[in-house]
Amino acid sequence: MPDESWKHIGVSLSEEEDAALRQNLRGKGDLSKRFREALQNPNWCEVPLMRRRLTGGVWKRSAFAIDMVVYENLKKCARKRGVELAVLIDAIIISYDG
Repeated sequence: MPDESWKHIGVSLSEEEDAALRQNLRGKGDLSKRFREALQNPNWCEVPLMRRRLTGGVWKRSAFAIDMVVYENLKKCARKRGVELAVLIDAIIISYDG
């Protein structure tokens, strides 16, 4: 039986964003762990959003698990900001500098 306290989510980053993020995080541990840390930021509603299309260019997909409580709170924030959840999560991860 799967553990229902975790939700697997995906992140789509452009090739440039992915390279910059990995460079910034090099030597700081597991990438999925860093993604989860980025989502612990309590200021989700203040993170600058990026409007972009996933057409053209090279996009890198990464997946990781987050706590369901965090996931539900992210969904509420995304609805409040009027954006898709994926847009909010991508923006949080890209803006994270921890």
